Amino acid sequence: MTNAQTVVSIQNLNYFFGEGELQKQVLSEINLEVKAKEFVILTGPSGSGKSTLLSLIGCLRSVHQGSLKILGQELNGATKEQLVQMRRNFGYITQSSNLLDFLTVQQNIQMSLELQPDFSPKEARAKTAAILEAVGLAQKLDAYPGNLSGGQKQRVAIASALVTRPKLVLADEPTASLDKTAGRNVVALMHRLAKEQSSAVLIVTHDNRILDLADRIVNVEDGKLGLAFNQELSLVLPGFDDALLEKATTKPTLLTYESEEVIVHQGEPASKFYILLEGEVEIFQESPDEPPRLINHLSRGDYFGEVGLLRGGKRTATVRVAKNSEVKVMVIEEELFQLFLGNSELTKADIVRRLHQRVMTSHLSNALPNVDPSQIIAVASQAKAIRYGANSTIVKQGEVADKFYLILEGEAEVFVGDRHNELASSQMKAGEYFGNAQLVDGQKYPFTIRAGANTDIEVMVIDRESFCSLILKSNTNQDVVASVLRHRLMNS
Repeated sequence: MTNAQTVVSIQNLNYFFGEGELQKQVLSEINLEVKAKEFVILTGPSGSGKSTLLSLIGCLRSVHQGSLKILGQELNGATKEQLVQMRRNFGYITQSSNLLDFLTVQQNIQMSLELQPDFSPKEARAKTAAILEAVGLAQKLDAYPGNLSGGQKQRVAIASALVTRPKLVLADEPTASLDKTAGRNVVALMHRLAKEQSSAVLIVTHDNRILDLADRIVNVEDGKLGLAFNQELSLVLPGFDDALLEKATTKPTLLTYESEEVIVHQGEPASKFYILLEGEVEIFQESPDEPPRLINHLSRGDYFGEVGLLRGGKRTATVRVAKNSEVKVMVIEEELFQLFLGNSELTKADIVRRLHQRVMTSHLSNALPNVDPSQIIAVASQAKAIRYGANSTIVKQGEVADKFYLILEGEAEVFVGDRHNELASSQMKAGEYFGNAQLVDGQKYPFTIRAGANTDIEVMVIDRESFCSLILKSNTNQDVVASVLRHRLMNS
């Protein structure tokens, strides 16, 4: 979003209540930037300054100190008339919807249009009908607010706020009077329509049920702006307990990286866990004498770094900021990461699940380098990881091939011949695979494969339909793939 228009720009903003000895500072050194299409949520305890900040951005108060620019226009020193003019670029949504009971839904919405300089009654009727259709209330055009439910009233309020296609939408506790389902629905609707119209949205809320819709969460406490660590962690890590941060000797930190900057290098020691708060990153795997291979994209709400911390202590891939993107990450030291895992089974289960998926994606990408990364990720997310005990049979000679197997951990032995005259043919280790050639050609297994004699083995298992679909969607001809895979198997 680095190239998007800046709608709100605040630098070193201070605001006070009262004068002289009774003066109290309620906002201190606020710095904030909101761009077009951004959906930003302001959180914080009651009395922290959230609503005051929102009213300043909404031109309902005059700036005391610092810079506040809306659409490039400086508001420090602006006259009342200039503030009124600027407010016509905004859409407003409050917790009570503020509809006039003696006007119909259509008339309530058209009031927003009548404030615009190019007002046309005919166009206003068409725009009103269109926005009501968008919020699912086309049949309520002539209804009065008294005949609407709470959720319907808020949808009308959203329609009123967005009908002018404003550059900025401001919402103050829009879900406060709604139940869980209705509140979630109206904010999701606002989110979708604002994105379609390229509007920036700034919401003040205490409602944790809608935090996952945000592009960014900003916390206001004691008049100061900061990163909402607890809220961000609760979104990413199920079972996260706020009290854990109080116990830890280290705290999360925030780092910013520029376009194409490398965050972690493959092979370096792993000591940190990263949560992506803004922007996009690309994951590459590097092999000797080969160019880096893209295996994944991550965006807000994703995390990385857990593989190195939980397996071997070294980075297994390089993470780089995507082109034309600026990235902000929450950085968590290993001690705090282990504390999170040790105190929540839900957090541990989620991270282990993601770990397995990424390990499987990595191995599958190495095994099938010509297949599109997005297809690899889709199949790996549906694949199963199965652990076999030492000497366990995984596939038996003569069985019809119905699965593709890729070794994630441990070793396997390949045997040929019947059970009375079975000979060990070769060994296979992590990263190698079997069953592929037989799946493509619809054959039986010409071998028996067992887990090693002294160790368990973990394998990724992909059903025939998914594997063949993966090959068909690859950039390589199916016959060539089958030939290459068969050659690799027979020479393993």
